[in-house]
Amino acid sequence: MILNDITQRRLESYQALLIEKGAEVRAAATFNRIIVEAAVESGIAEGVPDSLLDLTPRAVKAMTDRIAKHIKLATEPLSGE
Repeated sequence: MILNDITQRRLESYQALLIEKGAEVRAAATFNRIIVEAAVESGIAEGVPDSLLDLTPRAVKAMTDRIAKHIKLATEPLSGE
């Protein structure tokens, strides 16, 4: 998986997709998949297999963790701010 620079446009798109797709989710595993799908659809991530449902839960969770860390680094205040 390749993680692209996070622009304001990509972040807003990603967050909107999470809200839309996650509205009825009741399982953490499903939400992990949706995080990856939203990152791909918003342009934050690429190079992800076409079907996340065929991967192991561990692989999907690892991608979710990388995406979350990438977004956190892009949105948290810089040191000294």
